[in-house]
Amino acid sequence: MTIEFSNTKKIAINSVLASISIWLAFISHYLAIPFVPMLKIDISDAPIFVSSILFGFYDGALMLFVVSFIRTVFFSIAGWTGFIMRMVSLVSILFLGIYHKKNKNFIFYSVLAILLSVTIKIPVSYLFWTKIHFMPAEFIKSIMFSIIIPYNLIKNIVNILITWLFFKKFNFNKTL
Repeated sequence: MTIEFSNTKKIAINSVLASISIWLAFISHYLAIPFVPMLKIDISDAPIFVSSILFGFYDGALMLFVVSFIRTVFFSIAGWTGFIMRMVSLVSILFLGIYHKKNKNFIFYSVLAILLSVTIKIPVSYLFWTKIHFMPAEFIKSIMFSIIIPYNLIKNIVNILITWLFFKKFNFNKTL
């Protein structure tokens, strides 16, 4: 059995989650990984994932769009390419939204979300960094398997784990 929320409560909860996500994104702006300053320690997707599990794909997708737009306009170094990169998280939101409907096998949907999201982010990152931000292709290739892929995997896993811990802590009647 899942908890039913009124539209007013859904809007209020999503507003708080969006605010938390923007705050986490702002904080992550200052948490660069040493030696690769273009990669940030970013857990701002976790509140968006929480919304996706609580309310489904459309709420999570709308929140991702709004949060990404605010980040792009007010404090993103990557600009609109960063907006597009963040929108790749729609893949994760889709699978978490499917989990919301079925309420079964969180690990299966989480692993699919992580793997497909990273699979899409890698070529998109490569194209943006080499063609739009004019980083040398050789440099990007040299750090692809040692830094970029592990970074994206770890970032997605950490965001999913934070989401899982949130549901375990507050027991929203989701069988995670």
